[in-house]
Amino acid sequence: MSKITIKLNGKNAEFEADSTISDLIKITGIKSKMFVVEKNKEIVDKPDYDECQISAGDIIEVVGFFGGG
Repeated sequence: MSKITIKLNGKNAEFEADSTISDLIKITGIKSKMFVVEKNKEIVDKPDYDECQISAGDIIEVVGFFGGG
Protein backbone atom coordinates (compact mmCIF):
# COMPACT_ATOMS: atom_id res chain seq x y z
CA MET A 1 0.00 0.00 0.00
CA SER A 2 1.11 3.52 -0.63
CA LYS A 3 1.15 6.24 2.01
CA ILE A 4 -0.36 9.71 1.86
CA THR A 5 0.42 12.75 3.98
CA ILE A 6 -2.34 14.85 5.53
CA LYS A 7 -2.48 17.57 8.18
CA LEU A 8 -4.05 16.17 11.35
CA ASN A 9 -4.69 18.76 14.04
CA GLY A 10 -2.00 20.98 12.58
CA LYS A 11 0.71 18.33 12.21
CA ASN A 12 1.76 16.20 9.25
CA ALA A 13 0.62 12.59 9.54
CA GLU A 14 0.93 9.57 7.24
CA PHE A 15 -1.85 7.10 6.54
CA GLU A 16 -2.50 4.35 4.02
CA ALA A 17 -3.87 5.73 0.74
CA ASP A 18 -7.22 3.97 1.10
CA SER A 19 -7.92 5.15 4.68
CA THR A 20 -11.25 6.53 5.83
CA ILE A 21 -12.18 8.80 8.72
CA SER A 22 -13.10 5.64 10.70
CA ASP A 23 -9.60 4.25 10.08
CA LEU A 24 -8.04 7.53 11.21
CA ILE A 25 -10.04 7.42 14.46
CA LYS A 26 -8.96 3.82 15.14
CA ILE A 27 -5.30 4.43 14.28
CA THR A 28 -5.02 7.57 16.41
CA GLY A 29 -6.71 5.85 19.36
CA ILE A 30 -9.55 8.31 19.91
CA LYS A 31 -11.76 6.75 22.58
CA SER A 32 -14.19 9.54 23.46
CA LYS A 33 -17.62 9.65 21.87
CA MET A 34 -17.76 13.42 22.27
CA PHE A 35 -15.85 14.78 19.28
CA VAL A 36 -16.37 16.12 15.80
CA VAL A 37 -14.24 15.64 12.69
CA GLU A 38 -13.69 18.45 10.22
CA LYS A 39 -12.24 17.63 6.79
CA ASN A 40 -11.05 20.58 4.74
CA LYS A 41 -13.17 22.98 6.84
CA GLU A 42 -16.37 20.92 6.53
CA ILE A 43 -17.83 18.83 9.36
CA VAL A 44 -18.12 15.14 8.52
CA ASP A 45 -21.32 13.52 9.84
CA LYS A 46 -20.64 10.47 12.05
CA PRO A 47 -22.70 8.12 9.84
CA ASP A 48 -20.34 9.00 6.96
CA TYR A 49 -17.05 8.13 8.75
CA ASP A 50 -16.85 4.63 7.20
CA GLU A 51 -17.26 5.96 3.65
CA CYS A 52 -15.36 9.26 3.86
CA GLN A 53 -11.95 8.69 2.23
CA ILE A 54 -8.98 10.82 3.20
CA SER A 55 -6.72 12.06 0.43
CA ALA A 56 -3.21 13.46 0.22
CA GLY A 57 -3.15 17.05 1.36
CA ASP A 58 -6.42 16.89 3.32
CA ILE A 59 -6.62 19.01 6.45
CA ILE A 60 -8.33 17.06 9.24
CA GLU A 61 -9.22 18.54 12.61
CA VAL A 62 -10.56 16.39 15.43
CA VAL A 63 -12.13 18.47 18.17
CA GLY A 64 -13.25 16.93 21.47
CA PHE A 65 -15.87 18.25 23.86
CA PHE A 66 -15.38 18.08 27.61
CA GLY A 67 -17.88 18.80 30.36
CA GLY A 68 -17.09 20.45 33.62
CA GLY A 69 -17.66 23.55 35.54
